[in-house]
Amino acid sequence: MERADVERWKSKYLESLENLERLESRWENRLDLVRRGLVRSSLAAEGNDVAVDACLVELRDILRRDDSDADLAKLIPRLERTVLDSEQRRELRTRQVAEAFAELCRLLLNLELPRELRKALKGFAKRAQAAAGQPGELPALLGEFSRLQQQALTHLQPEQPARPGLLQRLFGERGEAGPDTTAEQATPAATSEPPVATPAHTAADDVPPAVETAPRTAESASATAADPAYALPPVPEPGYSAIAPHLEATLLRLLDDLALPDSHKPQAEILRQRIQGSLNWYELVPVLDDLSVLVLALNHSGQSEFQLYLRQLNERLATFQAGLEDVHVHRQDGQTQERAFGDALRGQVNELQSEVQEATDLDSLKLSLDSRLEGLLTSLAEQQSQRETREQDAGAQLTVLTERVATMEREAQQYRGHLEEQRQKALCDPLTGLPNRAAWSERLDLEVARWQRHGGDLLLAVLDVDLFKRINDGYGHLAGDKVLKIIANELQRRLRKTDFIARFGGEEFVVLLGATPVAGAVTLIEQLRAAVAACPFHFKGERVVVTLSAGLAAFAPGEDADTVFERADQALYRAKRAGRDRLEVA
Repeated sequence: MERADVERWKSKYLESLENLERLESRWENRLDLVRRGLVRSSLAAEGNDVAVDACLVELRDILRRDDSDADLAKLIPRLERTVLDSEQRRELRTRQVAEAFAELCRLLLNLELPRELRKALKGFAKRAQAAAGQPGELPALLGEFSRLQQQALTHLQPEQPARPGLLQRLFGERGEAGPDTTAEQATPAATSEPPVATPAHTAADDVPPAVETAPRTAESASATAADPAYALPPVPEPGYSAIAPHLEATLLRLLDDLALPDSHKPQAEILRQRIQGSLNWYELVPVLDDLSVLVLALNHSGQSEFQLYLRQLNERLATFQAGLEDVHVHRQDGQTQERAFGDALRGQVNELQSEVQEATDLDSLKLSLDSRLEGLLTSLAEQQSQRETREQDAGAQLTVLTERVATMEREAQQYRGHLEEQRQKALCDPLTGLPNRAAWSERLDLEVARWQRHGGDLLLAVLDVDLFKRINDGYGHLAGDKVLKIIANELQRRLRKTDFIARFGGEEFVVLLGATPVAGAVTLIEQLRAAVAACPFHFKGERVVVTLSAGLAAFAPGEDADTVFERADQALYRAKRAGRDRLEVA
C-alpha cells in the first residue's frame, strides 16, 4: 500500500513538472511576443518628440538583452514622465493653433462680409475650439479656413480674378494645381499677430462676441470721463511692434532678478542676447520656454540650498553632540580622579594613624607627621589644580556649544521667515492680489472645522462676472484683466475683516461669511453686486455696465464643504439662467 502511494505521488510530481515546463515555455513565447510587439510599437511611435524617441531607443536596447529587469524598472518611470510632458506640449500646441484660428476668424468678422459667410466663420470658430484636443482634425480645418478666407477676399475684391489665399496655397486640397507663386501678397488674416490667451469664462456666458454699452447721456459721459481709473484700454489691442520694447524690458528685468546658480549663468547670458536681438512673436514662445527652464533651475537651486542647509545642520548637531559627549567624558574622568584621590587620601591617613599608634619616640613621630602632612598638602594642591583645569575646559566647551546653538537658532529663524514668505506668495493671486484657490482651500478647512466645533452660522457664496467673454472679445484681454482687478478691490474693501474672499478661477470669486445669518448675508451680497454695477467703467466715454451673478448656500449639519459649494454653484447657474445680475439662495 505504501509503495502504491509513493508511485502515485511520484506520478503526480512528474505530471506537475511537465505542466510547469509547458507553462514556462508558453510564458517565454508570450514574453518574446511582447518584446517584439514593444519594439515594433516603439518604431512606429518615433518621430513625434525628440525626448520620447531617445527613451524608445533605450527601451529597444533594453528589450534586446536578457537581464533587462533592473534597467527596465528605471526606464519606465522616466518614459512615463517624458510621454506625459510630450502630451502636454502637444496639447499646448493644439490649443495655440485653435486660438490662432479663433483670432483669425475674429479678424475676418471685423470685415464687411455677407451674412452667410459670417455665419460660416462663426461655425468654423466653434468647430476649431472643439477640435483643440484633436490634432488630427487640424489639416481639414486648415483646408476649410482657406476656402472661407478665399470667399471673403473674393467678396471684398470682386473686380479682381479669384486668387487662392496663402493658407490655401500651402494646404490646398489634393489634386489642385499649384498657383503661380510670383508676387504673393499675404492676407490680413495670414499676417495677423498671434492672439493673447483668453481667461476662463463660465459656460453660461458662452455667447457670441458682442459689445454692450449703456445709453450715453451727458451726465454719464462727464462722470465716466472724469475717472480714468475705470477707463478700459483702447482696442484693438496693440500689436507686437507696439509692445515689443516693454516686453523685452520686462523679460530682461525678470532675468536680472533671478539669482541663478553659476551652472546656469551662461545659459542666461545667451537668453539675454536673444531677447535683445529684435525678438519677434515666433521667437517669443521658445524664449519663454527657456526662461521657464531657468526659473525651474532657480527653484531647484533653492531646494538644493535648503538641502545643503539641512546637511550643515546635521553636521553641526553631530558636532554639538560630540561636544556634549566630551563634556560628559571629562566629567566622568573628574569623578574617577576624585574617587582615586579620596582612596589615596584615606590610605595616607590610615598609614599616619598606624605610625602614631606605633610611635615610641616623640621626635621621630614629629618628623613622620611633618612628612605625611606635607605629602597630603601636595596631593590636595595637585587635585585642586586638576579640578580647576577640568572646569575651565568644560566651561570653554560649553561656551562653544552655546554659541553654536545660538547660530543654529538664528539660521533656522531666517529659513523659517523665508519659507513663510514663499508660502504667502504661493497663496496669492498675482492679477487681483486676492488669495488664490490654494489659500481658499486652506481657509475653508479651518472655518469648517471651527464651525463643526462651535456651531453657529457659516455661509458660502460664489460670484461670477456676467458676460465676461464679451469684455475680452469686445475690448481686449487687457481690459478684462483691468475689470477683474477693479472688481476684486471693490469686493474686498466692502467685506468685514472676519469674512474671506478668494479668486476661485477666471472671473469667479468665492466668499466665506462666518457668524452671519442668511438674511444678513443676502443683504451683504446684494450690496457687493450693487457696488460692482455702479463702477463707472467706460470705453472712449461710453459707459460699460459690468454686473455680477451670485449663488449663496448655508452649511447644514452633516454636510461637507464640497456639498455646500456644489449647492452654491448650482444656485449661481440658476441666477445665470434667470437673466443674470441677480442672487439666488440655495
